Amino acid sequence: MLLPEAQRPRLLLVWDADTLIGLLPIAAQRRRGVAISVENWDQRLRALGEPLVLPGREPEFWRAALDCAGRLPGWWLRLSALDPHSPATRALVALLRASGRPCYETRAYERAVLLHGLTSEQHAAQHIRGKVLKEHRRLRARLADRGELRFERLSGDATVAPWIDDLFRLEETGWKGREGVAASADAGTEACFRRMIESAHAAGDLDFHRMTVGGQVIAMLANLERGGEAFQLKIAYDEEWASFSPGVLIEMAYLTYALDKRGLARVDSCARAGHPMIDRIWPERRRIVSLIVPHATPWSRLICRAQMAWRARRQPQLNRDMGDSKT
Repeated sequence: MLLPEAQRPRLLLVWDADTLIGLLPIAAQRRRGVAISVENWDQRLRALGEPLVLPGREPEFWRAALDCAGRLPGWWLRLSALDPHSPATRALVALLRASGRPCYETRAYERAVLLHGLTSEQHAAQHIRGKVLKEHRRLRARLADRGELRFERLSGDATVAPWIDDLFRLEETGWKGREGVAASADAGTEACFRRMIESAHAAGDLDFHRMTVGGQVIAMLANLERGGEAFQLKIAYDEEWASFSPGVLIEMAYLTYALDKRGLARVDSCARAGHPMIDRIWPERRRIVSLIVPHATPWSRLICRAQMAWRARRQPQLNRDMGDSKT
């Protein structure tokens, strides 16, 4: 394992005879050594907290998972970073509603996604201002004056390690490096990123791009891609070239690749809500929510209801009973 033992999650596995129906990494949230809740595991590399479930087996998975969670230490089940429109979340809400159990939405935000339907030229014409596109062309021309400007993609038979080294090096030049939160700032995080990228490359699921000027790498974008959907894992650029907006330019080049060449159904930016760069060029949004699910006991329901009443006084827009809502 790449993490210290205290930080490792447990795996909740649901089987049907010899068939693994689904799995969810879970951990206990503790305060002063007391287990407060069971949670789907949260850590820096996670973009979604969805369980991995065989299609069509979601209700069966949740029946077993809820029963298991209710027998673990903790007063409720907390599920963060869910897509409310995913088959798994819909099945969960439907199952709870049918059994008369509530669940509460405690957090919600939207992040940028790129959806299939337009060519890159049509997308730019409809969603990016002409003045901005003109500025992008000007910046590319200025970069080309410094040396040959190239946008490259790592081939499936190429060695990935040098690209990973360059990605981490670029990240260190920016604010993440200065604030000590770059991937390479922590040995465990760096090892986890490397393992993830190397494994994706070996499986044919890695989509790795870079932008070079005169042979010098100034921006990189690493994505995970499978089944017509992609997730942007990490983007980095050399801050010495910041005046040329290399992060924007490599995203614009990727726009052409994703829409025109690959025809991907959806690309999730995995960016925070209100990201100042990606929100300007990707107008579509994906809603992400966090839920609290009381266990099937009166005591758990009472505690959760009291907690939601307290939240309502502070943040009324986040206290929504999903059992009475449309999903």
